Amino acid sequence: MGRRLRRHEPGTYHMVTTRCHQGCFLLRPEPAINEAVLEWLARAQRNYPEVLIHAVAVMSNHLHLVVYDTLGELAGWASYFLGNLARSVNEIRERRRGVVFERRYAAAPVLDDAALLDRLVYVVTNPVRAGLCEASCFWSGVVLWAGTGEPESREVSWIDRDPYRRARHRAKKRGKAPPDPEGFRTSGTLVLHSLAGHRVSEAIEGRERELAAEREFSGRLAMTHEEVLAQAWNDAPRHPEYSPQPACHASERSLREAFLEGFREFVAAFRRASVQWRAGCLDVAFPLWSYPPGRPLIRPAEARAG
Repeated sequence: MGRRLRRHEPGTYHMVTTRCHQGCFLLRPEPAINEAVLEWLARAQRNYPEVLIHAVAVMSNHLHLVVYDTLGELAGWASYFLGNLARSVNEIRERRRGVVFERRYAAAPVLDDAALLDRLVYVVTNPVRAGLCEASCFWSGVVLWAGTGEPESREVSWIDRDPYRRARHRAKKRGKAPPDPEGFRTSGTLVLHSLAGHRVSEAIEGRERELAAEREFSGRLAMTHEEVLAQAWNDAPRHPEYSPQPACHASERSLREAFLEGFREFVAAFRRASVQWRAGCLDVAFPLWSYPPGRPLIRPAEARAG
């Protein structure tokens, strides 16, 4: 129960991870999938501007992000982004039905600067580590990060589905040819935030050189773009890698131990409140930054008033 509880405190960096149902290649990189990812990232950012995006990597069967949650809105942001992305993926995949992501997203807090840089490099170089390309810039899927020291704005575009569907429905009723979907294209802005004071580009290039040396030593070649796309979207790896999600990311053991101790206290307080709530005491006080049954995030009184 403790590991499944969410505690989204404001002012926290998170590494967010979610995997496709049964490890299938539902996010196999192709133009329609890439466009859907960028669309819902941009629209989620418009609805939740205080969730800052630092890095994104979308693999064929999972995705990683590094984000900064300014106001404790990560749960709402993730629900909006992943929920709408899942619907778009099902529509693209031959109008598939069913779940796209096999479980709720994992969000592990990143506790210090060294761990933050390590996670950002891990996310950006994930396609290289998986042997899908020789460098992250060659990955045909979505890999985003800002390395200039300043926020970077990127224009993205997508087909505005609702007007297009209405126009297509009217054309069908009148016996006319369906309209060109490109006539319903709209655009938005996606802002990527850099890590001030970090040499992100150098760290990424260094890690990619290490991975290239490991690949050369082992004699394994990176997959080509054609080989990646040749994989069926409803297929999955023969030997998928699953590892327990860490409770947090930290470069020092003392930071991790302090976090775990605080989280154990948080879980204990939530359990005590939960026992009282199930006994009928509906006005019981749950700990701050928790999600009681059927209620929104518990914030301090001054935050709620603001």
